[in-house]
Amino acid sequence: MKRIATLAVLALMALAANAQKVGHFDSGALMEQMPDVKKVQETVNAEASKLEATATALQEDFKKMMNEYQQKGQSMTDEARAEKEQELQEAYEKIQNFMQTSRQQMQQQQQQLMAPVMQKVMRALQEVGAENNFLYIFEAKSGALPHIGAKSIDVAPLVKAKLGLK
Repeated sequence: MKRIATLAVLALMALAANAQKVGHFDSGALMEQMPDVKKVQETVNAEASKLEATATALQEDFKKMMNEYQQKGQSMTDEARAEKEQELQEAYEKIQNFMQTSRQQMQQQQQQLMAPVMQKVMRALQEVGAENNFLYIFEAKSGALPHIGAKSIDVAPLVKAKLGLK
């Protein structure tokens, strides 16, 4: 009986030695602590302030044009009124285009500035996973797998077979 218990303990120890670890991390909390992310945010915020100032100036110009039109519109000739309305329409479209372009620029800038930071985090996760023999490391909030160990088995062929796919 004692021998069976000893063999069982040895078997459990062997299984534990071969057991793979699974880890997780919270990317949001991690990013909040990174100075690189803070620098990116400062750069993006500075650019956003510049674009906002330009947008405000464009809107003020539009308001002036609109006020002038409202005050003098009744006394204008039909041709002058139509011309002024065309100018107002163009000014409005200019503001709309500027706002849309600005949003796109801000998104692109943030993506470009964050790309090296994300690569740095991914490299660190890969290194931690490999150095500490993690089979998987999950992103806690999204469930993404930034690290998959070398001993992980791809079950896609088995699932395809089960589904009758080739």
